[in-house]
Amino acid sequence: MMKRAVTTSVILTVFISFAGASENAAAFDRPVKVDVVALPRDELNPDAKPKITCSRYPTFAIKEIDLGEVGAEKLALLAADAPCERADLRERAIEDDTAGYVMGVSGGFVFFRAADGWNGGLPFVVYEAATGERLLNDSLEGDGFTAITRVKGELTLDFRRVYTASCSLYLEGAACAKTIAADTGLSPKQLPDCAAAYKAEMKRSPENAREIERLPSVIVYPVELVYAAGDTARRPLDGATACRTPS
Repeated sequence: MMKRAVTTSVILTVFISFAGASENAAAFDRPVKVDVVALPRDELNPDAKPKITCSRYPTFAIKEIDLGEVGAEKLALLAADAPCERADLRERAIEDDTAGYVMGVSGGFVFFRAADGWNGGLPFVVYEAATGERLLNDSLEGDGFTAITRVKGELTLDFRRVYTASCSLYLEGAACAKTIAADTGLSPKQLPDCAAAYKAEMKRSPENAREIERLPSVIVYPVELVYAAGDTARRPLDGATACRTPS
C-alpha cells in the first residue's frame, strides 16, 4: 500500500488506496479510495486523533468527521470528487440518531451503525446514496451481515436480528408469544425459552425480581430482510434463536 502525505501548519492529508471502511468489509463494496485528513489535536483530549475520512466510490463519497468522542461529529454524502474538507455546502448531512459511524456501502445503499450497542445488538440504518433518503433500520447481532444481495434496486440482507418485544415472554407466556409471532413471523416452535435468562438476572438482583420479570424480552433470530420500492419485509430463517433481558 502506498501513501502520500502533504503537511501544512495544521493539517496532514493521507491518501490511502483500496482501504476498507467497514468492520464487516467482505460483505460491502471496497472504496475506490479513502482520503484521511488529520485535524488539530484537542489539548483537553490529547489521546484523541481527530480526523476526516472520505470514502470514495464511483458515483459518490461518504464523509465521517471523528473527533474521538462517542459517535462521529458529522456524517455526510458527497459528490465522488468533492474535496475532503470539514464543511461543504453541497454535502447531504446525515442527521439520524441511529447513525453514529459509517458501516459500509453496497451499490447505491449506504449503511451506518449506531455509536453504541443496544440490548446486545448493534442498531443500523440504510440510506440511498443518490437521494439521501432513509430506507430502513434494524439491529443485528455480532460483527455484521451473513449476506448482502442486490438485484435491480432490491436489497436483501441476511443476519441475526436483535428484536426487542413489547412484552415479557417469561411473564406473559402465550399472550406475549402471539404478539412476537405477529411482529416477527416466528412460529411458537421457533420461539426460545426465556426462563433461564430471566432467572439468571433475578438471581443477580433478587431485590428487583418483580421488575425484572416484567422486562420486555429480547429475541435474537436469523432473518432475511428484503427492501424493494419503499417496502421492507422480514422473513425468519432456519437457525438457533435466543432470549435475553434488556441491557
